[in-house]
Order: sequence, then structure tokens, then C-alpha cells
Amino acid sequence: MNKKINLIINRIGFAFCLLVGMALFLSEKFENNVAIRVLSLIFIITMFSRENRKTLFKSLDIEFSIELLLFIFVPFIIAYFDGGIDTRLDNYILRYLIFFPFVFFVKDMKKVMILLKATLFSATIVMILATFNFIKDYKEWAKPVGMYYPRITAILTVQDFANIMCIILLFLMSFLLFYRNKDNKKNKIIKVFLFIMTALTLFLVIVNRSKMVYICLLPTVFYIIFKKRKRYILVAILICLGGYFALPNSITDRLQYIVNYEKDPSSNLRVIFWKTGLEAFKQKPVLGWQWEDRKDFNLKYYQKIGVSEYVHQNFLDRLSEWPIYYVHTHSTYLQFLLDFGIVGILFLVIFFVSTFMKAASINFSKNKENIDSRLVALEIGTKAALAAWAIQGITDINLNNKYMIITSVILLFLLNYLWKEKIKLEKGQDENE
Repeated sequence: MNKKINLIINRIGFAFCLLVGMALFLSEKFENNVAIRVLSLIFIITMFSRENRKTLFKSLDIEFSIELLLFIFVPFIIAYFDGGIDTRLDNYILRYLIFFPFVFFVKDMKKVMILLKATLFSATIVMILATFNFIKDYKEWAKPVGMYYPRITAILTVQDFANIMCIILLFLMSFLLFYRNKDNKKNKIIKVFLFIMTALTLFLVIVNRSKMVYICLLPTVFYIIFKKRKRYILVAILICLGGYFALPNSITDRLQYIVNYEKDPSSNLRVIFWKTGLEAFKQKPVLGWQWEDRKDFNLKYYQKIGVSEYVHQNFLDRLSEWPIYYVHTHSTYLQFLLDFGIVGILFLVIFFVSTFMKAASINFSKNKENIDSRLVALEIGTKAALAAWAIQGITDINLNNKYMIITSVILLFLLNYLWKEKIKLEKGQDENE
């Protein structure tokens, strides 16, 4: 391929990587119908060049890539031999394939930082809109009626907003605590900006009132603080305790339902779905269920245990036009197990373990005084965000959610970039020795 043409195509590919990150917040239709499709097409075109293929393979951990591909395609093989592809409701998992265009087009730290800034820019627009919505609807938000607690968002669904803003918050905290610019004046300006953005994001996450996000923030925020200074953990615990008692009743009243789940339809429904899912798993453990069969099983099981009216009144009556809600388990892992059985979940577990081991092998923060602070902040932010995504998956079906899949693709790309930088550093040390 002509070098000039290749350069132009690479720049266009990078631009569409930015658009995918930005469209995550601003336009689902643009992301699905334009950004992802064009990015995939450009990537396929570039792969006709032998040199480009070599460049891609140099940037990849081949073993990790194979595990990712198996995780993506084995579910389709299971579905094909168990009634056909359309017997499972969606193919969103295919979006993990854009991991490879991201790895190829976003090659260096400069481009990584541009990607993060572009994503933060679009997230900031959503946060500003959400803040206006909070101000506009404050009276309704502050005085919930019965079990209905209005939640704050803009553009995104309330739970997607909470989950993604939680991840944004972890990155902002990581850069606030670990990034430093050599120019003291610039460093102060950047720190002030990061502090303001961290405070705004934390505020919006709190007023969104997602119970699971509160839970997943505790270990991940403590991890970030632990990496900064171990002795700060006690201070952080005291701040959390003091902050809890400073929160308005409209927030703390909802938190009680983490324990008293039977009194809260949102929490109680999850328990019902989990019990139903476990019962369904006993019936078809190996390859999972076709969705129409599981819909019938679920409806009959709700009647059997006497919760049919409760489930319809609090869930299905307003969501029945979407088939996914008839087989909804409110758990990424249980949903995957029921869709693809033990065979499918095996490859999910292999991929998750591989991701964990890859993350654990990266440790720039161990020698943070002598390492580019951007790498340290990226490492800690990425690890915390991956942990948050995994915890969120306990009560949300992240692998059936376009937004959460794209979010995890970006996190996996960042993890791969950090791994590549680690390998470069190790090679440099070996050469010096």
C-alpha cells in the first residue's frame, strides 16, 4: 500500500476511534450505524497491507487475542448448533472486535491521551446536561414518593449513566492523584481542572442513587487511595462514614434497601430473577437456553412461586415490548451462563482470568518516581475501572448492553497498551544490562 495513502487511512481510522469514544455518550445511532461500521471497514482495508498486519501483531498479546476471539465466537457456535443464531437475542458481543482497530490506530501515548480527552469532552457535555436536569427536577428528586426514587441522567439511561460515570470518576481520581506535569504552572492548572471534574462527577454519581455503583466505588476508590498512600485509607474510611451521615434522607433512605431488599421492588426483583435463573440452569446446564423457551419457563416459574403479578406490575408491564426483559437476570454472569451454558461460561471465565492476570502483571506504580506519570495514572485508573465494570456486572447484564461493551472495549485497549509499554520497558532494561 502506498505510504501516503496508508498514512491518510491511518489518520481517518484514528479519527473514527475518537468518534466511537465520543458517540458512547452523545449518540447511540451514530455510533452503531456510522462510527463502528466505518471504523471496522477502514481497519479491514488497512489489513490488506502486509506491513500493517505486522504492525498489528507487534502491538498484540497473541495469547490474549486468541482468548478474546474465542470468548466472542464460541457463543455463536453454541447458538448455531443449538437451534440457530437467532435463538439468542442479540449479537452485541461482536462489538468486542473493535478492540483490534483501537490497538492498530491508537498506537502511542499522544494518541491515547487524545482519545481520553475526546471521551472526557463528550462525557462533560452529558454531565452538564445532567446537572441542569438535576436543578430542573430537584423538587421531585428531593421528595421521592413511595418506592419511586427519581434518578438523574442525560441522554443515557439512568443505569448506564451511573455505571459509565463511575468509571470516568475512577480515571479522574487516578489522574488527579498520580499525574504530574513538568511545568509547575501547567501542573497546577491541570490539577484544578481534574479536581473540579472529579467533584462534579462524584456529585452526579451520588445523586443518581445507584446502589450498585455505591458498592463498586468502595473497593475501587480505596484501591486508588491505597496506591497513593497506605496511611490515607483510614482517612478515606472516616470521610466515607462522615459523608454518609451528611447525605440527605432522599439518598440514605434508598441505601437501606441494599440489606432490606424485600421492601424494594428494584432489589427484590433481582433476587427473584436470580432464583429463577438458577432454577433454569438446572434444566439446561450444558449449552444454555433458546430465548423463547426460557421466556416460557420464566413466566411459568413466576406463577409457580407466586410472584407473577408482582413481576408484571413492577417490571414486565412497562417493558414487555422488548423480548430481553422476559429473560432478564440482572446479572452479566448468570445471563451468559443461561444463554450459553457451562461451555460458554468456561470461555468467559478463561478470558476474565487472562484479563486479571494481564492487569496484575503491569506495575508501573511500583517505581512511579522514575516512570512517566501518565503511565502510572493510566495503570491505576484502568485496573480500578475494570474491577468496577466486573462488579457492576453482578447486578446488570453488561454483555447485553451496547454502552457497557464499548466501555469495556476501551478499557481492554488501554490494558493492552499498558502491556505493550511494559514489554518495551523490559526490553530496554535487558538491552542496558
